[in-house]
Amino acid sequence: MISVNSKLRDLFAQPANLYAHSLIRRMVVFFIFFALYMLCLSADFIPEKISLEVGQVSDRDVIAPRTVSYVDSAKTKKLELEVMASVANVYDMDIAVMTKAEEDVKNIFHVAQAVQIDKTLTIEQKKEKLTHELPVILSISVVNGLANLDEAGLVKAEDYTKSILRKYLQRGIRDDDLDIARKQVVLEAEELGLGKEAEAVVAGIAQTLIRPNFILNVRETDKRKQAALANMESVRETVKKGQILVRRGDIVTNEQIQVMEELGLYAGNISEVRILGLTIFVLLVMGISLAYLYKFAPHVYENNMVLLLLGLIVLVTLLIGKVAHYYSDFAAPMAAGALLTAILIDSRVGLLISVIMAMFFGVIVDHDLRSVASALIGGMAGVYSVTKMAHGYSLTKAGVWIAAINLLVIGSTGLIQQLNGTEVLLQGLMGAISGIMSAVITTGLLPYLEHAFNITTPIKLLDLAKPNHPLLQRLLLDAPGTYHHSVLVGNLAETAAVTVGADPVVVRVGAYYHDIGKIKRPYFFIENQSGCENPHDKIAPSLSTLIVTSHIKDGLDLCKDYKLPQVIVDIIQQHHGTTLVSFFYKRATENEHGECVIEADFRYEGPTPQTKEAALIMLADACEAAVRSISKPNVNRIEATVRKIIRERLQEGQLDDCNLTLRDLRVIGDVFIRLLSSMFHSRIEYPEALKELERRKNKNGNCCKQLAGKDGSNSGNGANVDASTKQGC
Repeated sequence: MISVNSKLRDLFAQPANLYAHSLIRRMVVFFIFFALYMLCLSADFIPEKISLEVGQVSDRDVIAPRTVSYVDSAKTKKLELEVMASVANVYDMDIAVMTKAEEDVKNIFHVAQAVQIDKTLTIEQKKEKLTHELPVILSISVVNGLANLDEAGLVKAEDYTKSILRKYLQRGIRDDDLDIARKQVVLEAEELGLGKEAEAVVAGIAQTLIRPNFILNVRETDKRKQAALANMESVRETVKKGQILVRRGDIVTNEQIQVMEELGLYAGNISEVRILGLTIFVLLVMGISLAYLYKFAPHVYENNMVLLLLGLIVLVTLLIGKVAHYYSDFAAPMAAGALLTAILIDSRVGLLISVIMAMFFGVIVDHDLRSVASALIGGMAGVYSVTKMAHGYSLTKAGVWIAAINLLVIGSTGLIQQLNGTEVLLQGLMGAISGIMSAVITTGLLPYLEHAFNITTPIKLLDLAKPNHPLLQRLLLDAPGTYHHSVLVGNLAETAAVTVGADPVVVRVGAYYHDIGKIKRPYFFIENQSGCENPHDKIAPSLSTLIVTSHIKDGLDLCKDYKLPQVIVDIIQQHHGTTLVSFFYKRATENEHGECVIEADFRYEGPTPQTKEAALIMLADACEAAVRSISKPNVNRIEATVRKIIRERLQEGQLDDCNLTLRDLRVIGDVFIRLLSSMFHSRIEYPEALKELERRKNKNGNCCKQLAGKDGSNSGNGANVDASTKQGC
């Protein structure tokens, strides 16, 4: 397992000077995950082939595998015909028809008047002459009427004929209205009261001369019909997921065949359009997510291993959600991805993953809004619940939170859709189960992902902080003074961490283990010397320095033996930085060959603190040890000591590599002063008997106090002594 992990890390490690290789590697990984996501999301896009024909009796129930909306071509064609029929034809009026009719009327009555004036003609001759000279062919009854009318009758008939023609032609006459117009002309002529002969003349001439003057405008009519068709919406039919398309024993119809073709069931082939849409959607989600990481989480974007972890979390959660989806859309534990991301990487990235999982799950559930809302809001609730991990929240409580939120979301959306109460309750129960399962899955996967990607989570750190941890048990039994000192340092550093934006869990656990190396030689450190002679009195200062500084290396060895996370290893290695072991250095310089002493030999190897957490433990370690050495502590002495130590560490360059600001250092000093003043306040004066008893109890520790006093530790200002030296001597 270790060799596999190391190979994995080597494969995705950032190259020092081959950025192009890193880019190619990222692109390869991107398209691998893209292909896996597509495979998972499009698995339901290829339906089972169903061979049914029109008129055939179905031997099975055909159920829609997904919701689809399609255009019903037969109903759309019928609607098109209805729309085209509803558009009225466009006609243009022909003015020439009226002009020609009036001119013909005028000519007819002009010929009639000319014949009537000739008194030499008999009636028969008049009829014969009218028949030959009239400009239009008229019926015999009209010709007879014209021959028999006198001059006044002809004038009246002419006027009425023009009036009737003008009335109808101005109104407009179409081809299909011509027969009706001719009948109405006869009726109007009969109502004039001119006599039968005159009425026959008026009606006959009007019927003969009246003709359509509305001409169909074919171009404009077609244009209007096309515009109406363009505004017409096709008839769409919606088939919902789970709907029975064809029942067993039914005769298959054309409409049912069309529905099965739209769903891809009839031929069993995949829809290229759906695949294209899914491809664009997945690429868009992945691209926007990477852009978000680049802009708002660069520490994640620049780490190939973390990006690989994100891809695996999304893929695994997607697969689990797809399996659960076949039982119930609301039972899918999609919040597990957000929980894993928030715990292993970052809370903001966890929110991003909750959105991604909801979007992808929407494809699986065929864009059911209630399921998507449950996945999204449940994931966000999970991220919120585990951000409190530093304060003792557990994944069990996170699961309960998600279950409660899912129940509320599913219930509220069910009320919006006015679903049956029993159905909503059952769905809410499924959502609650998904919340619990999200926590269970997270608990199961977390150790493997932690180990595979070498990530230290708050849960793992909280486990290390438990007093029953074997290494802390050894520290308590073998070096109780160091254990007590580490607990105090943890209290100081954790309180200050909250005020300067550091990780309080890392700080507390790091403080518990920062001096773990003292287990190997506990009695060489003053806090563990009780009733024994100080061994440093019998050895050279250089050897004492080597023993004291070796507790760093011893601590690193213990970290390997107990497999402590790298963040703790870094704190152990950095919490002394490159500070000078001043007490032994001063003793060495006061010896006979003091001028030959090299200062570098009396310094810790370092490196200096690289993080806020390591710097906080360095300062808390030094301040707690220095204040402990003050004989009669009060607020002023404690403040002077704390400010001096912080100032010295800053001036020595021990804080150059961490991102603490001057304001942070001032705030840290304020926190240390407040806490140390409450820890090491002045004691009340005891009666003489109690004082004597106290002196007897502390008699065995006088040698240690005298040794510390040699460097001025009892002078009232503990800042004159290097804090790490006090612990070492």
